[in-house]
Amino acid sequence: MGHQRLGKLPAHRLLPEIVRYLLDGGTPTADLVDQVTEVGRDALRHAVKDPVFIEALWLLVRLPQAAGSSAFVDGLAALGLKGRPPGSLPELLAAFDSALERVQRRAAGGATDLGEMARQAALSALAEALQPRLPVLWQPTAEDLRHSVASLRSADAFADLAQRFHSRFVDRVIHYFIDRNLHRMIGPERATKSLNDVEAFNGAIRRHCDEASLIMRAFARDWLGKNFYRDGKALTQDDVRRFASYSVEKLRIELAQRKGTS
Repeated sequence: MGHQRLGKLPAHRLLPEIVRYLLDGGTPTADLVDQVTEVGRDALRHAVKDPVFIEALWLLVRLPQAAGSSAFVDGLAALGLKGRPPGSLPELLAAFDSALERVQRRAAGGATDLGEMARQAALSALAEALQPRLPVLWQPTAEDLRHSVASLRSADAFADLAQRFHSRFVDRVIHYFIDRNLHRMIGPERATKSLNDVEAFNGAIRRHCDEASLIMRAFARDWLGKNFYRDGKALTQDDVRRFASYSVEKLRIELAQRKGTS
């Protein structure tokens, strides 16, 4: 990912400390967890202002609903997924990605690298959620794909998608800062003596993000269940923006409470 292509992330005063622990031979201690956590919390606060973050979450809400309707093609077009219905998971992900890319281009000066990370997080969340739902004994057809996408429209399925999206987003934010120094992190006198150590560190960050984002599942399930299924509301992007403000704050609080844990 071109880190500067879409603009700079908000500056964070704790970033030098994170890099110092990794480069100078310190071990990932509670202090490092605290500082990594603050990077994720700070990014979440800014992300809700990024149009791509909101669009990504909006598509995760609306795409399964479109797939479950009788007017699938029209529903896709209304969401910006133009052309013929996707015939495979890669085609769906490419159309999803193109829709978010158009939002990035329209946003111009308002787009940031946080939007790029949201785009990648949404793609990961969608792919991870869909892959186990597709047939494994035969090549999935376009209709198999549509049914699999439609199966994500339940409140419980959206809870899983929302958790995955927010977790993958925070994970990418953390690695935004770390990965650019990967070539300097590995060595006999450093915290990461081998690529296996890097993999273990990455795994710890992923688990940290997954566990912290569990707090969103009940909120996301209840939000969709109440607004869409109980009240029959036609959800708008403004609704999703308000949902994101609450969900991000819940995750920021949870991350803060997890500071210093391992």
